[in-house]
Amino acid sequence: MTSWVDIHAHLDDEAFREDLPEVLSRARKVGVAHIVTAGTSLESSKKVVELVRLYPGVYGCVGVHPQEVEGEVDLSPLERLLREERILAVGEVGLDYFWDTTYKKEQKVVFAAQVELAERYGLPLVVHSRNAEEDVFRILAEKARNVPVVWHCFSGDSEFLRRVLSRGWYVSFGGVVTYPKAFRLREVARTVPPERLFLETDAPYLAPQPKRGARNEPAFLIETAGFFAALLGKSPEDLKTRLWANFLQVFLKNSHP
Repeated sequence: MTSWVDIHAHLDDEAFREDLPEVLSRARKVGVAHIVTAGTSLESSKKVVELVRLYPGVYGCVGVHPQEVEGEVDLSPLERLLREERILAVGEVGLDYFWDTTYKKEQKVVFAAQVELAERYGLPLVVHSRNAEEDVFRILAEKARNVPVVWHCFSGDSEFLRRVLSRGWYVSFGGVVTYPKAFRLREVARTVPPERLFLETDAPYLAPQPKRGARNEPAFLIETAGFFAALLGKSPEDLKTRLWANFLQVFLKNSHP
């Protein structure tokens, strides 16, 4: 049976500390029955594993986010977490040159090592890129040879989308696509082949327009999904069926929901 899937949230975030069971209940009530929660550090990834063990319908991806890199990182604890049940991907990993470029070299080393981990375990990669698209693309092109790549919170232009799709990679859109001034992003989003598409919330961040300013949560995926279905000229039910098939193909190919 198909359901909506939020392929990228941060349920371990402090914003959900007081009411996570209620947050998950609201998601289920509107049909978001499956949520992938992403780690951003070794400590965050351990919390992801705890949440996956605790809550049915919650899956995890574990990784070290580039903003957490301030030198060498021992990834051996991460490798142990990748062996846990319902850990579906390596993520959120990548490069971020927006806030601080002090550790650009170290970010590249840690990112490349995590791409190699994904290859070793045959797991998809959930990728973050901010002001670093060329370096992220180059590292992935060199090292991500046999695993799916999902470009989280995609914000590139049409030419960059073409390059991403040419590698067989996937793109995921969140609430930003619903913002009134996101004209260019919507034009790009319209051209994504449905079989390469995902939707996400990135909760608790980037709530869609009708909820903008509020804490984002997985239930709000419905707002983005309805907007996106209209953007593509599809019914919400058809979009849900397509996204569910993509989830099965990329994240659950060797598992069961």
